[in-house]
Amino acid sequence: MEAYIRPLSVRDLDQCVTVETTAFPPEEAASREKIEYRLSTFPEICFGLFLRGELSLPVKLPDNIPYLAEAPVSEDAKLVAHTLATKSASRVVRDKDMEMPSAWKTNPQAGSELGHDPNGRTIAQHALAVSPGYQNSGLGKAIMRSYITRMKEAGQADRISLLAHDTLVPYYESLGFTNFGKSESAYAGATWYDLAYEFAPSSAAST
Repeated sequence: MEAYIRPLSVRDLDQCVTVETTAFPPEEAASREKIEYRLSTFPEICFGLFLRGELSLPVKLPDNIPYLAEAPVSEDAKLVAHTLATKSASRVVRDKDMEMPSAWKTNPQAGSELGHDPNGRTIAQHALAVSPGYQNSGLGKAIMRSYITRMKEAGQADRISLLAHDTLVPYYESLGFTNFGKSESAYAGATWYDLAYEFAPSSAAST
C-alpha cells in the first residue's frame, strides 16, 4: 500500500464527487457543481489523499504520508479522502460561504457575496470526507494534519474554520481546533458547532 497527499484540481472532480456523496448523507453532501466550483476557484486549498494498492484494516499508517506538490505524470491511485475549502472574511463559516455565485462559470470575475472571498483570511473548510471503506482508519486525521501544516506554512490565512456536528467536536479538538459553541448556520437543517484552528494566538481575537 502506497499513500500520498496532494492538492486537487478539476481533473479530480469525478473522484471527489464519489467520495463526497458516499461519505455524507444526501442533504449534507455538496453538489457536483459546488465541488467543481471549489476545485476551480482556489484548488490550492483543496487536498486529496490517494492510495495505490489495497489497504487492509486495521492499518498502521506512516507518521508522515508524503506530500506531492502536483499529480504524478502517470497516476493510477485512488482518491479515498479529501478536504474542500474556499476563503472567507469571517472567523467562522457562514451559510453564504458554502454557496456559489450563480454566474461563476459565465462571469467568474463578477463580484458576489456568496462563496469564495479572495481577500479573506479564513480558510472555510467545507468538507473532510473519507470514503466509507476507509473510515476509522486514521486517514482523516492524516490528511488533516498535513493540511493544517501546509496551510500554516503557506501564510495565506490566519485560521482554518469549519462546522461540525456535536459528536465530531472532540475529534477536531484533538487536532487542535477550538470550539466556539453553537453556530448560526442552518445548513441542511442541522445543528452545527463553530470550530477554528488558529495559526497564531493573536488572530483568535479578530473577526
